[in-house]
Amino acid sequence: MKLSCNYLRELVDFPFTAKELAEKLTNLGLEVRDIQPLATLEKVVVGKVLTVRHHPNADRLKLVDVDIGRETLTVVCGAPNVSEGQYVPVALEGAELAGGIKVRRAKVRGVLSLGMICSERELGLGTDHTGILSLPFSLPLGEDFVRALELDDIILDIEITANRGDCLSVIGIAREVSALTGNPLRLPARYPEKKSSARNSLDIEILDHQLCPYYSARIIRKVKIGPSPLWLWRIIYILGGKSINNVVDVTNFVLWETGQPLHSFDYQRIRGNKIIVRPAERGEKMITLDGLERELDKRMLLICDRERPVALAGIMGGQETQVDSHTQDILLESAYFNPVSIRQTSRQLGLITEASFRFERAVDPLGVRMALNRAALLIHDLAGGKVEDQLFEDGAPPWRKREIFLRPKRVNSILRTSLEPVEMRSILTRIGFSIKEKEENYQVGVPSFRPDVSREIDLVEEIARYYGYGRIKSTLPFLRQEPRSGSPQETMEEAIRYLLKGWGFYEIIGSGLEEEVLVKKANLLPKTAIRITNPLSSQQEILRVHLFPHLLETLSYNLDRQTDELRIFEIGDVFTQKGDFTETSLLAGLIKEKNFDFFNLKGITEVLFEELGIKTVEFKDCQNPFLAVGQSSLVKKKKTSLGFLGRINSSVVQNFHLPSPVYIFEFNLESFRLFYTLRKQQFRGLPRFPSVHRDLALIVAKEVSAGEMKKIILQAGSPLLKEIEIFDVYEGKAIARGYKSMAFSLTFRSPERTLRDEEINEVQGKIISSLKKEAGARLREK
Repeated sequence: MKLSCNYLRELVDFPFTAKELAEKLTNLGLEVRDIQPLATLEKVVVGKVLTVRHHPNADRLKLVDVDIGRETLTVVCGAPNVSEGQYVPVALEGAELAGGIKVRRAKVRGVLSLGMICSERELGLGTDHTGILSLPFSLPLGEDFVRALELDDIILDIEITANRGDCLSVIGIAREVSALTGNPLRLPARYPEKKSSARNSLDIEILDHQLCPYYSARIIRKVKIGPSPLWLWRIIYILGGKSINNVVDVTNFVLWETGQPLHSFDYQRIRGNKIIVRPAERGEKMITLDGLERELDKRMLLICDRERPVALAGIMGGQETQVDSHTQDILLESAYFNPVSIRQTSRQLGLITEASFRFERAVDPLGVRMALNRAALLIHDLAGGKVEDQLFEDGAPPWRKREIFLRPKRVNSILRTSLEPVEMRSILTRIGFSIKEKEENYQVGVPSFRPDVSREIDLVEEIARYYGYGRIKSTLPFLRQEPRSGSPQETMEEAIRYLLKGWGFYEIIGSGLEEEVLVKKANLLPKTAIRITNPLSSQQEILRVHLFPHLLETLSYNLDRQTDELRIFEIGDVFTQKGDFTETSLLAGLIKEKNFDFFNLKGITEVLFEELGIKTVEFKDCQNPFLAVGQSSLVKKKKTSLGFLGRINSSVVQNFHLPSPVYIFEFNLESFRLFYTLRKQQFRGLPRFPSVHRDLALIVAKEVSAGEMKKIILQAGSPLLKEIEIFDVYEGKAIARGYKSMAFSLTFRSPERTLRDEEINEVQGKIISSLKKEAGARLREK
């Protein structure tokens, strides 16, 4: 948003320099990105082209005689648009122009050039350098260019956040400055609304009130199309545009001044004296003002006459009804369009304009007619048009009175201040809110131009902005001592976070959207993903179906920045479609460390299950296109799948350019909830009697899992068997084909006495017998 300090002073008085104003606006949340003088030119004067002759020694150069008041200069010029009678900027010897250009007397192809006729870019007023800047009005010859065009101004470039569409206008910024200084806001004059008994010369019909709740228009007859006056020409240049004519420039100026986009049609080209606001038909086409033919679909809103589209609603007008030098009667449009519809159409067509930028952020519904009447008055004054008394409209502005209950005590509690209620009231009334007292509290009416304010906390923010964030003292947050309450799922997720962070994991937070190439790199099928119809970027084209690809991408990013070892996890949602759309919460983790293997990974997950009260889970071999064979497991409890864990296979590692090995786990939190129980911490005294350790090496068929063996051992060894650990799995020499060796460490203990060898031998024999019977296992010979 470009802001002229000179024009701002016409709407509100303020005692600040441009730099001070920029600082104060930034403190209010309106960040000023840049402060620049409009023009810093010396030795540039106004001249008039008297004659244009061909250069004797160059086909593309011309000799131009320019009258600068006190003398006539001969200048060599290569611009294709120079012609006799033009008023032009002339840089004299010694002038310094934009881009470091220094003007001096010089012979060009044998002819002495005494100066330079400048383009827009050379003056620093824009980017056009296809020709010289031709001024559309007469000015005193020889006068300083900056003074003659009133370019002695400071321009602020303000970054407006998406929720503050009201500040995409000079009036919006002036309203903020008025509240800041306490000085009154001077709203510009508008054409008065009058009752009319005249017969309707225009009919307006809205066919979709959701896409266009309100449409209004005025007819202005017998206008004289011509160049804009100096003050309007200057404003258009401030905005970075080019002056077209007095009518079109007025609509662009009112957009900048009020924030309400307008459009002007040549009324003689509107067929049937009717405006129809409707969605486009499939395959319908129209040519917009930029000369491009646009193919439309049913979601796009059009402004039409009885026969054809004449504008792309809220974005750009049509070429066939544009205002040009032959126009005599004007149809002036001002409307409220659905912000979502405008955004979708703008993005789909790749056509972002100043109008669409404002409509997307929601314009003031009660400002639609005000802007229309403001533009009507300016066209009447500048183009000599006669404004018809009747205002044509259909629908109604989509606004209803909104009130928010405000508690002054609550404000001070949140801000840690001791503001008096009367001061809060003063702040809110200065920025356009209405106040009704309700005992010790306030009922606050929200103005139509502030759709972003809907809750009490929004009012607290408004008070904080004007009270000054710098005046609010820093305080430590109050920490509650009582345990935090929440849903069972929230409690479980907090427990998972607590455990994993305690084990050295960092939590990451990802988006629910990702790029398709990430799915392919993880050896997943892209067709299983749900595609976004109109993605904002290629990085957000599908809904994710797994969490671990994002973890691999994060690992790659950190490895590129010399992080050699990493433990990360994420809790997030994934999306699938089997008939209906399904959203599922998952937990995924990744470990990349030296001396870390599959059994370490399995140990982490076993402890996680134990801490969550999920007991007797089974680990079964699995085959996944992204996990290494023999180093991966499917985790189940009863018949419910909990998830998987394992080592990422070599092809996926190469796709992400990662060093091997990398280990992951991914679990379904919806399944966790079926078995999760909050573990109660209980004190348990140290054992009074010693434990006895025995090792057991067994030969078993290759397909028998360690989980099955462990389950049999625990059942047979109870109650004296307290702990069991697997410490070796071996296949190869000395082991028959189709078999493997598994070694377990067993810990026995009694809470009542010291165990004797005979008791332990009896239990161990029972364990071996059970293993032989149920798993076909036998003791491994030395």
